[in-house]
Amino acid sequence: MNIVYLGTPEFAIPSLKVLLETKWVNILAICTQTDKQAGRGNKVKEPPVKRLAIESGLLVFQAEKISQDKELINKLKDLKPDILITCAFGQILNQEVLDIAPHGVINVHASLLPKYRGAAPINWAILNGETEAGISIMKTELGLDTGPVIVQDKCTIEKNETSIELTKKLSLLGAKTLIQSLELIDKGEAKYIPQDNSQATKAPSLKKELGLINWDDTAQNIHNKIRALQPWPSAYTHFKDKVIKLWESQISDLNPSYTSQPVGTIIEIKDYIRVKTQDGFIDIYKVQPENKNIINSKDWVNGARIQTGDKF
Repeated sequence: MNIVYLGTPEFAIPSLKVLLETKWVNILAICTQTDKQAGRGNKVKEPPVKRLAIESGLLVFQAEKISQDKELINKLKDLKPDILITCAFGQILNQEVLDIAPHGVINVHASLLPKYRGAAPINWAILNGETEAGISIMKTELGLDTGPVIVQDKCTIEKNETSIELTKKLSLLGAKTLIQSLELIDKGEAKYIPQDNSQATKAPSLKKELGLINWDDTAQNIHNKIRALQPWPSAYTHFKDKVIKLWESQISDLNPSYTSQPVGTIIEIKDYIRVKTQDGFIDIYKVQPENKNIINSKDWVNGARIQTGDKF
């Protein structure tokens, strides 16, 4: 089976690796997004998929907007692929791209469609307190993640699992599910099951302001926000007019009647900072002071002279 693979971030690496290891798959080319400036020094960084593709001796194309790049579209047509595969490519495809290959385009999507259609399904699943996530291999249409599903597989979201951890787990599950789908397509046995649009939910791109902690919220919702918004935009609060990012937490099982202190108050300091919430307490184990690295809460307490009774 001759394929063109379109992917960009680390999430797309396991799927590319499994394709490279599959003898009956021939990767004609890789298409990824353009190099970007990143970090404090604004150094230009190549997408992870590009690096692996070059190491593997593959033909690499980069596109700022593939649907507007007529020259690139013609090059992909000339390759005569059987199918195009997208995995966290990060761009919307037009009908001309969707029609390049006889089998069209299939996408590795990190949710149990029709739930969480959109750019950030993993983050929103954790934000909303889901206990289950998964991968859907779907045939791409012009609509946003609306196409029929070929294969789905599920996994559990653990109670303290972060979006970084769940992303890694789902990237491996995605690779496994992708190969299952390609085998079905290659044998002519794939069934394309339409999604129930009435059950659809959205997972839009994340915005920085989403990370602001409201201490007058439940401990569970605050914990979910800390887990879900990693590595960006991250959950954050304010302490003495400084931004403090929160990176690791657990929900305390103490009874809310333990104290009458207002929400946002630091109740106890140990290896963690215990903070009052609307319905209980949350224990913060790792923080990131403004313009500093991530550190253990205990180290921040010692350096900043934090005391019980202080308030976020």
